[in-house]
Amino acid sequence: MFRKLNLKTLIILLAVLVAIYFIADMVGGNDRTFRSEIVKVDTANVTDIYISILKDNAEIRLKKTGGPADWEVSSAGSSFVADPNIVKNILAQFTEMKPERIAATSKDKWAQFEVSDSTGTHVIVKDGNSELANVYVGKFSYSQPPAQAQQQNPYQQQQRGKMTSFIRVNKEDEVYAVEGFLKMTYQKDVNSYRKKSLVDVNKDDLTRLVFNYPGFSTFSLIKNDTKWLLDGVVADSAKTAKYLTKIARLTSADFLPPSTSKTSEATYKLTIEGNNISPIEIKAFPAADTLVKFVITSSANSGAEFNGGKGKLFEKVFVDQTEFLAGEPTQK
Repeated sequence: MFRKLNLKTLIILLAVLVAIYFIADMVGGNDRTFRSEIVKVDTANVTDIYISILKDNAEIRLKKTGGPADWEVSSAGSSFVADPNIVKNILAQFTEMKPERIAATSKDKWAQFEVSDSTGTHVIVKDGNSELANVYVGKFSYSQPPAQAQQQNPYQQQQRGKMTSFIRVNKEDEVYAVEGFLKMTYQKDVNSYRKKSLVDVNKDDLTRLVFNYPGFSTFSLIKNDTKWLLDGVVADSAKTAKYLTKIARLTSADFLPPSTSKTSEATYKLTIEGNNISPIEIKAFPAADTLVKFVITSSANSGAEFNGGKGKLFEKVFVDQTEFLAGEPTQK
């Protein structure tokens, strides 16, 4: 009887130990698979970002050329000044990329979440020759806010839905769900990453604008204490402030290819000066294409050429002097 009891007890103990082993193995396996962060990147050390939009066969490279705001974007053999804010947004994603759950654990699910070697957006982040991150950014999904949140008090702020993106680390099987619309950041068009500003200064720092037009026509707008003078005559304060607000943050996304033909040297030029501002020259070159009209350049965005016929860019910059005088019609 004693032997039988011992044997029975041993069998039970053995079964319990086996169960504990499998439970521990399962828990331990999850700990090894799930992580508190997908990648760990010190953004201050990043020198290069390689982006491959695999389904479109597009290759983009962002390269640091100086300080934190000095970046270059290149694709298909052409290089341009990059928008530092776009680079900042990309790098911020890597610091905010926290896994919420594991969406898949096997390779056969990669295509479903668009993180395969042919469907994902492949992003490699480097510090010189050292690889800091290597991930595939996949599809995103949107979930509506809970029904009770939609029926809340109309005077309260409307609840937003949730955007979820899917990420896979290179050479790993797991697909992670993270919050945000990550894929939107990565575009196949190199122009999406380019610096779009022609002028980006504080309006209150401006002190002098000189307009040079064809036929030796020149006029100046100069700040004298709190007033602006147009060739010595007091300018209309409201009209002048409106123009200065527009010109101080002048942008355009209508880039022209470097091969755009010009019929002559620049015929229009605006020189902008101010406190703590390096002088900025905006030039307009007559274009052979009548739809373009003028090729616009800015010394504050080296190498970029803009379409003067799109968005009335030429008209925004090169206004008539009557634009600053009281009682004169304001240009639209």
